[in-house]
Amino acid sequence: MSTTIDCVKCHTPLPDNSKFCFACGADQTGGGADAATSGQVESLMTRLQRIVEGKYKLERLVGKGGMGAVFLAQDLTLDREVAIKVLPPDISQDPHVIKRFQQEAKTAAKLDHTNIIPIYRVESEGGLNYFVMKYIAGVSLEDVLEQKKAPLTADYIQRVVWEAACALGHAHSRGIVHRDVKPANIMFDHDGKVMLTDFGISKALQAASGFTGTGMIIGTPHYMAPEQAKGQAVDGRADQYSLGVVAYRMITGQLPFSGDSVHTILYKHIFEEVQAPKTLRGDIPEAISAAVKRAMAKEPEQRFPTMEDLATAVWPEQPVSAAKGGRPATPPRPRAKPVVTSETPTEHVSTVAPTTPLPMPRAVAKKSRAGLIVGALVVAVLGVGGYLVLGRGKTPQSPPSQPQQAAAPVTPPPQTGGTDSAKAPPRRQTPPPRRTVATPPVAPAEEYGTITVNANPFGTVFIDGAEVGTTPIILYRVKAGRHTIRVERAGYKTQTETVQVDANNPVRRGYTLIPEG
Repeated sequence: MSTTIDCVKCHTPLPDNSKFCFACGADQTGGGADAATSGQVESLMTRLQRIVEGKYKLERLVGKGGMGAVFLAQDLTLDREVAIKVLPPDISQDPHVIKRFQQEAKTAAKLDHTNIIPIYRVESEGGLNYFVMKYIAGVSLEDVLEQKKAPLTADYIQRVVWEAACALGHAHSRGIVHRDVKPANIMFDHDGKVMLTDFGISKALQAASGFTGTGMIIGTPHYMAPEQAKGQAVDGRADQYSLGVVAYRMITGQLPFSGDSVHTILYKHIFEEVQAPKTLRGDIPEAISAAVKRAMAKEPEQRFPTMEDLATAVWPEQPVSAAKGGRPATPPRPRAKPVVTSETPTEHVSTVAPTTPLPMPRAVAKKSRAGLIVGALVVAVLGVGGYLVLGRGKTPQSPPSQPQQAAAPVTPPPQTGGTDSAKAPPRRQTPPPRRTVATPPVAPAEEYGTITVNANPFGTVFIDGAEVGTTPIILYRVKAGRHTIRVERAGYKTQTETVQVDANNPVRRGYTLIPEG
């Protein structure tokens, strides 16, 4: 009978022979931070360096987990830092399997979105399958959740889920399902912007392992959709469920389902209903709680049709429409705010009200047209009367030669004069001067800007002396003017800076904390 052990980092129950945690990817062999010096990693690093010689220079190991190892490297051709992710070297080396791996990986490499870490190259050579990606020198959401001292604020959660949903919507519109959405795969760059990684890695690993179709579970049990736990085929709604679990943990500080084995966790995902997050944390807006609850529905049909709908539900003030190439979830409808798409970069999202005039209601339009007709008739009658009295020069007592038909619609005379050009045109009455009422001056509305702060390693941020949370701090709202940023961390020198914040011009700061002594 097999026994279990707990993950050294997240305490997830694991089989006793596990080398890596399937939940957080932590090394279970006792390496941890010392894994970079282990013979296994050194051997893999030496082998990879030999393969990429002349193109990349490997610097160090930056991460290791069940999906492979990640090395920081220097791109010798373009003189830039890159991350090279190597899949486990013991996967199948069958040429047909390798071809499927490359197909899946290269499809993911075509994604181009501001919230997705781009893949530069996909290679299978020297017995290794690896990705070359943009290097993000930031922290992951897993790090933030592990090290946070206070609950994450509602606007922080809203922003992270919104950006991640937009990125996933972009991928889904191109037929790509992530399959392993979890905090460890949600990164923050130096500006605090969400960056999703490992797109297509799960599908590529599945292909490289020689497993296809249903019956193969790819993903992390704690964040796995019910249909994924059953080994069924999945679509983008499985990613939606996983992002819902991520949001649930951000709100409540705990996972919705836990257990003493993988099977117990999967069973709960399939059969047990989750509590609404608001029942565990009352200060969370109802809109966010309801959106997360719906995203975690057991049946895919009960979730949001698209990730764009989830993003809109979480942040109604920033509605998102389905990107080109994807199917809109619902027919377009009027919105009070401008509609962005999942293609729109976060920094370009506008909050300016639309300038297109609203269509006039039909009933009002009919009344307006009737009013115009009546007005035209009145003007016509008055014009004819003025023409007869002033233009002909006859007094009102003079009987007309023929009976006057005032009711007949006539065309008013042209403005250039009457039929008798010798007669002077009627004098215009000078209107009385308009009275002006003095109004008190309106005080200008206060202007606001935002501050985004990140630090490596993470630290506690103070703005104008008030603690606002742990990095990354994203779009913290302040009045326009000068503000002081202070970042602290035990054992590191405090970073302090005074910045000028202007309206509609976000301030972004990234700090590298320096150890004391």
